[in-house]
Amino acid sequence: MNITKVLVAIDESENSDRALDFALGLSEKFEAAVTILNVSESLGISLNATETMTSSSASMAEVAKDINKIHENFLSKALAKAKAAKPSLEISSIQKQGDSATEIVQAAKDGGFEIIVVGHRGQGKKRVQEFLMGSISEKVAHLAPCPVVIVK
Repeated sequence: MNITKVLVAIDESENSDRALDFALGLSEKFEAAVTILNVSESLGISLNATETMTSSSASMAEVAKDINKIHENFLSKALAKAKAAKPSLEISSIQKQGDSATEIVQAAKDGGFEIIVVGHRGQGKKRVQEFLMGSISEKVAHLAPCPVVIVK
């Protein structure tokens, strides 16, 4: 099997950090290009009953913009870290918004990736949702057009 394109989906979890490290090592071994993907969920999914807005006058558009900015900054830092760790690799990034599993699978299809790397479980605040609806990594594994490595 020859791997030329690796997609690694990241969030702010420890397993996501391990997934990125694994993807970089795999890409180095096969001299493959790496694309780091981060998906920010739509505002309706991101906010839950225990979270409050910092300003009562903040509009939903402003909150969505702030959430996207947080994800963009996180992705930018992950990209810089990856490029510093493996300067010989071709490394790029993609920011998407929507349902995480759907966006990961669609990015893999659109980009012609041969393998997807994801962390086993994502951010802690999503664990109840994952218990009820299934984890993102499980959904990706079922729907992906290519092999999926789930990193613990």
